[in-house]
Amino acid sequence: AAPLNSREVAQLLERGKGVLVLHDAEIFIGGKKTDADAQSRAIRAPLARALAKMNLSALIVESGTLTITAAKGPATLRDVQLRVRPVPGDRITAKGSFELLGRTLQFDTTIGYSAAERAAQQLPIRGTLSNEDLLQASFDGLFALGNGGRLLANTSHVQIKDVPLFAQWLGLSWPTEFGLETFQSDGKMEWAGQTLNFPRGRFKLDANFAAGSLMFNCKGERPLIDGTLAFERLELSALMARSRSDAATSTIASTVQQPPEWLPPRLHQFLTEVNLPILRELDIDLRVSAGSTVAGDVSLGRTAAALTLHDGRILLDLAEMQLPNGGAGSLQLSVDASRPVAQCGVRGQLKSVRFEDLTDLVFPRQVITGPADVTIDLSCDWYTPETFVRSLGGRVGVEMRNGATLRTDLPRLVKSIGIDEAPKNGWGDAAGGQMGLQSMSAHLVFENGVARIDRLRGERQGQSEVAVTGSFNIHRRSLDLSLFPRAEQQGGDTPSVLYINGRWDKPLMFRRLFPNKAENPLYPETSPTPPKRSVRPATRG
Repeated sequence: AAPLNSREVAQLLERGKGVLVLHDAEIFIGGKKTDADAQSRAIRAPLARALAKMNLSALIVESGTLTITAAKGPATLRDVQLRVRPVPGDRITAKGSFELLGRTLQFDTTIGYSAAERAAQQLPIRGTLSNEDLLQASFDGLFALGNGGRLLANTSHVQIKDVPLFAQWLGLSWPTEFGLETFQSDGKMEWAGQTLNFPRGRFKLDANFAAGSLMFNCKGERPLIDGTLAFERLELSALMARSRSDAATSTIASTVQQPPEWLPPRLHQFLTEVNLPILRELDIDLRVSAGSTVAGDVSLGRTAAALTLHDGRILLDLAEMQLPNGGAGSLQLSVDASRPVAQCGVRGQLKSVRFEDLTDLVFPRQVITGPADVTIDLSCDWYTPETFVRSLGGRVGVEMRNGATLRTDLPRLVKSIGIDEAPKNGWGDAAGGQMGLQSMSAHLVFENGVARIDRLRGERQGQSEVAVTGSFNIHRRSLDLSLFPRAEQQGGDTPSVLYINGRWDKPLMFRRLFPNKAENPLYPETSPTPPKRSVRPATRG
């Protein structure tokens, strides 16, 4: 048909039958609300009025660019493909796609647009947003107009199929070999500007289900994840296993029992690159509780913890832990990656824990078993997996007041080695026996990965039965100990000392007389003060 003149165009628009196609358009959304109010009052042109009231049969945007003004800078949607159509029931459908940060997302929404809803500035809305590789999202609620808009959805569903890929798409340096892989939420959702909030919902993180709240806030210097989650069961074995085929291998046990290649692939990269940029790009403030927690071969009962990450500093506060085989405790784990060499530490108390459950993480065989109270205050560098063990320092205290079992037949071991005989190699048959004690106490001081025994003494029937001084090296898996048994165990009245030196699975042992009770830690009643160092200077074995 012949081109229309301006009057005919105005009449076409007034009838609401026009179809407007914008090709390669640049559209800007933003500015202050007062400016928008002034502009809406000044609308007089027929085309602008038709757009403002959606008095069109259809609005089509092809290959457009949409720029949205935000507090931290504009967000630009490119290659916008949009189809907007009024439908019966005072509703509008809008569907299409756009490109954001190099990824194309599809959307499909239906919006209520009656005069009453526009007057109340709350439009009913439901819709979907998806990308095959990144996410699937749907929502149903109200969109509040004014002040940048706010979405209040009574029901919503968000599924992120690949969390590292999604985080990297948002510009975060998320490590691909460590951390959360999938995320899903269902429940209430609120979105306003740079804040996405799930105030009450159900969540699935990998294979773990939780209820609670989560908020993602991008208004500050760094994105913040804040929330409270309650898990029935928290499964962390995937982070602790070297692979799916040997998920039962303990990471800590491997640390000291195997060569430097002990770490599972995910944790090896995490320990080697603890100064990951993500630690300074993201803040976290999470409160977590779980009816049970499983991490490899470690299983805990009820657990309550708080995780804080701020500017490269991590604090995990395990306020409540029900330990396996009985007992409870609390621990604080910290990592300071803001330093040139990251530092980590662990502090806390464990009550009535089975002592063998702790030593199984370090020693190749059980040495002492029984219920124990343990205090821990340790720190180390976390530059590489090797420095993790080599730099270990701090203190550990152990009190076993309700019975302890020494998993070695001490009298038999002592009697099997004659005084001044040649050194014997290995523990021999005595390793298969045991010796009961009514109590045991120990105090260990760690320095550069070497543990010095300040005090280790076992008692039975009101008197000391055995005392140990010396040191053991966790990284080298070696011992340099002086063991003092009571004279009655030795088949005589003259005290002696049993020296144990070398690898802890098969050390060299020899016995010598030690008649000076004043310097023998087995007889504290004869010593005014405990000895400050071992009787024999420790060697490197």
